Amino acid sequence: MSGEKASIDKRNLFFIDLDCLKIHVYDSSRRRGYRSPLTLIFLHGSPGQISNWKYQISYFEEKYRVVAYDQRGYGRSDKPIKVTLNDYLDDLTSLMNKLKVSADDAVLVGHSFGGMVAQAYARDHAIKGLVLIGSLIKIKPDIIDKIVWNLPPIFWRRLFFTENPITRKVYRDLFFSPSTSDEIFEEFIQDNKEYLENLPAHAFRYVKFFQDYDASNWLPEVRAPTLVIVGEDDKVTPKDESIKIHELLPNSRLVVLEKAGHLVLYERADDLNKLIDEFIEKL
Repeated sequence: MSGEKASIDKRNLFFIDLDCLKIHVYDSSRRRGYRSPLTLIFLHGSPGQISNWKYQISYFEEKYRVVAYDQRGYGRSDKPIKVTLNDYLDDLTSLMNKLKVSADDAVLVGHSFGGMVAQAYARDHAIKGLVLIGSLIKIKPDIIDKIVWNLPPIFWRRLFFTENPITRKVYRDLFFSPSTSDEIFEEFIQDNKEYLENLPAHAFRYVKFFQDYDASNWLPEVRAPTLVIVGEDDKVTPKDESIKIHELLPNSRLVVLEKAGHLVLYERADDLNKLIDEFIEKL
C-alpha cells in the first residue's frame, strides 16, 4: 500500500430512494465527466460500508466512473429487520436504472458478501466484467456467527463489536495476514470503530438469511469475464473457496495475493488496484 492514506470526496455522497428504502451512494460522475461509459460498481462485505473501498475509489475514479453504495442494512443506508438475496439483487438493478448505468457497461467488484451478491447478479445479467475478492460459494457459520445469531446482544455486543483487547486480537488474527503492518490494522480499526459500535444488533444477523445460498450449481452459467482474487492468508473466505469459484466459472482468472488476509482492500491496495486495472483494460 502506498504511504498516503486515501480519502473519499464527500461531495459525491448522496441518498437515493429505492422502493421506499433510503440507500447511501457514492457516484464519482457527480463532479467528473468521463469519455467511456464503463462504470465500476463496488459492493462491500458484511458488515461493511462505502469507505472500505476508499483506496479503490480514489484510484479508479481518475479513469472511470465509480459507483459504491452502502448495501441495505449497512453503512448509512436504511436497516430493515429482515433481508433476502432478491432484496440485494433488486437494489442493484434499481440503483443502476436510476443512475443510468447499463449492464453491458458495468464491471461489478464484490468483496466477501458483496462478491456473493455480484456473482448472483452476473448469473442473470450480461455485465461487462466481474471481480470477486474473497467471495464465497456457500456460507459456513463459525462459532461467532452462531453466538450472534442465537443469543441476545447483551451476550455478544461488547465482546465482539466494541474496541477492547479481545476484539483487537480477534480482528487482527481473523481479518489480516500476519505479514500486515500494525499501521494498516490501526487504520482499519479507526475507519470502522464508531460504525461497528453503533450498528443495530439485527444488522449483524443478516447473513443468517443466506444459509441456503449455494452458488455451486449455477456459477458455470456466469459468462462474464471474471477476475477472482483472494489473500493467501484469508481465514474468513479461505483461498480454497476462491479456487473452487475459479474452477466453476468458465471465463475466469485466479490470483492469490501473498501476505494478504481477508482485508486485502487495505492490506494490498496498490497491487489489488493494479490487478483490477489490467483486467479492465483487456475487456
